[in-house]
Amino acid sequence: MFRVFVILFVFLYSFCAQAQSLTYLAISSQAEPFQIIAQPNKGIVTDILAQAVQNLDITFTEQAYPFMRYVRMMHTDHYPLWISYGSPAWQGDSEISIQSRHLSKEKLFDVTHVLVVKADRDFNFYSIEALFGKTVITLNGFSYPGLDEYVATSEIDTLAVRSHESALRAIDNSRGIAFIAMKTRALYTISEAGLDREKFKLIDFSSIIPPYPIHLSYSSTVTEKTKLSIDKAIAELKGSGKVDQIIKFYQGI
Repeated sequence: MFRVFVILFVFLYSFCAQAQSLTYLAISSQAEPFQIIAQPNKGIVTDILAQAVQNLDITFTEQAYPFMRYVRMMHTDHYPLWISYGSPAWQGDSEISIQSRHLSKEKLFDVTHVLVVKADRDFNFYSIEALFGKTVITLNGFSYPGLDEYVATSEIDTLAVRSHESALRAIDNSRGIAFIAMKTRALYTISEAGLDREKFKLIDFSSIIPPYPIHLSYSSTVTEKTKLSIDKAIAELKGSGKVDQIIKFYQGI
């Protein structure tokens, strides 16, 4: 009987000592360069997470879905222990806000928005009124705080496209005055698509869409111990300059 107890104790101890296994939920398109699917370079968030858990008893398996299915998977118990990314700026009462419901204490980085304009275009952005009566390139399914109200009243026209590359090509072909994008995504797409960076100028749009932080996000069942371990590792990566190196790599700098 004692032997059985010892064996059972050893089994339970070994089970508890196993690495924490998480499911890393990724968006299969339009999340570049934060998450990149089926490519050797996996994206900014993915690379930061991979380096953070490298020396921890934590592993993750990636599962990628189109955005709305990605959100639905977070609402189900199919992957009870999931990790992804989100932002306090995306919190709210909508279905998709689950992506940002339980965030890491340590932010990964900040994002800023820019207007991508054709370099030879005579355009100066002084306020939102500078876009009145003009066509702005947007992405299908994306919301644009600070802009949507003017689109609704037809003071600003929009041309919606399916990808960042399509948006940049639309600007290059003068189909719109500007494309609203995260700066990191704009630089990544220009580099990845082989476009001439000199053909575009990036104008700060922070007065309309303020900068906001990106964090890791978790299901409610991920333990505080796991989250704190990852937070500590991310703080060390940031302090060493490795997070900045990862971001610059995807910006083509």
